[in-house]
Amino acid sequence: MSEARMTEILETLNPVSTTPVNYTTTASYVDIGKLDAAGKTRVVYTIANLHATNGIKWKVLASIDDSTYVELEAEATVAGLASSSWIADATEASYRYFKCQVKDEVGAAHGTAQIRGYAKM
Repeated sequence: MSEARMTEILETLNPVSTTPVNYTTTASYVDIGKLDAAGKTRVVYTIANLHATNGIKWKVLASIDDSTYVELEAEATVAGLASSSWIADATEASYRYFKCQVKDEVGAAHGTAQIRGYAKM
C-alpha cells in the first residue's frame, strides 16, 4: 500500500473535535463549534451553561456543502449550571458539516455556553 493511501486512511480514522472558547450569549442565534466530520460515523455535541441563573437556548444544524444548513436538533433550553448533549443517529451522521447555535433564553439575560464537539469513525 502506498504511503499516500496510508496517510489518507489514517486521516480518516483520526477523530476530530472542536473546543471553542466559552461564549457569552446574545439575544440572537450565533454559530459556534463548527465541525468538519468528513468520513466520520459518530458525531456528538455537549453544552454546558456556566452561568449560575440565566438559561440559554441551543440547537444543532448540519450541511452537506457548508452553505445550506438544516436543523437536526430543535431548539432546547439549558438552565443555569446545567448541561446537555446531542448524538447524531446514522442518518444524521451522513452530513459533513455540523455546528451549534446558541442565544439567550430571555433577551438581555446572558448565559455562558461551553460547547464541545467530537466526531470519529
